Amino acid sequence: MLLLSISGLFIGYNMGLRMFPAVRYKSYDSVERCEEYVYHGHYDKVFVGSGLIGEFDNYLSEGAFNLCFPYFGSCTGLEIIARSGKVPEVVFIETNYIFKGSDKELVTQIFDKQWRKLRQIAPALLKKNRPGSLVRSVVKHLSNNKTPETAKQTSWRLNEDELDRFYWIYNEHPDTQEIDNILAELEKHLDYITGQACQIVFFEMPVHKDLYNSRLMDFQRKKLKEFLNNKNYPWIESSQLHDYQTVDGIHLTKESMSRYADFLMQNTRTILT
Repeated sequence: MLLLSISGLFIGYNMGLRMFPAVRYKSYDSVERCEEYVYHGHYDKVFVGSGLIGEFDNYLSEGAFNLCFPYFGSCTGLEIIARSGKVPEVVFIETNYIFKGSDKELVTQIFDKQWRKLRQIAPALLKKNRPGSLVRSVVKHLSNNKTPETAKQTSWRLNEDELDRFYWIYNEHPDTQEIDNILAELEKHLDYITGQACQIVFFEMPVHKDLYNSRLMDFQRKKLKEFLNNKNYPWIESSQLHDYQTVDGIHLTKESMSRYADFLMQNTRTILT
């Protein structure tokens, strides 16, 4: 009897989710963000990148999706797109953290064959649809249910300690073989995606001037330019932009993020016309 009751509740919950899908509040963790892309609607434009573009959620137009991954970056998003087979019209690729490669543990978790089939049938198995996740999502949405404070800059002070930490990290000797391997895999995913009539736009997020010409950034920029030399993909570099403020050397302040997002959206519209 108990088993029948549990089965009935599970079936009823899944039917309810199919009739009334959970509202997307743009507050997903990495797993939920991947599942949203893989198992839900089709998106015309997709941004892939690191946590540096996490705030883009507040500026994207309808039909756009942000596949951002803190501690990793664009390579993870590109692999998710390629393996899902859900290729959008345009993919915008943040270049800053390409050297991090792809989060293989996350990709394996999302594309586990057995669980993927079950998740397609039963939406209750998606992480965001777990009762606890739904409650937390609603609470967070209600607590943040106001217009993002992007127009005004409150007190801002650069965290010098964090800037120093990033300075030392960005000036370590790059692992050249590892980056070559990452670029080889990147090329494989790009070839598949562009073969599906998808346009590619690369863009570089602004960083503090002390980091822009660091050893790592210079090396990665040079390798990417060599890699893209015959690809004819447009690339918007941060060196072409105004001076933006960061809170720690790499993450933009709210005011700067608003200004940069506006700049990027305008430039991408120009590129794609």
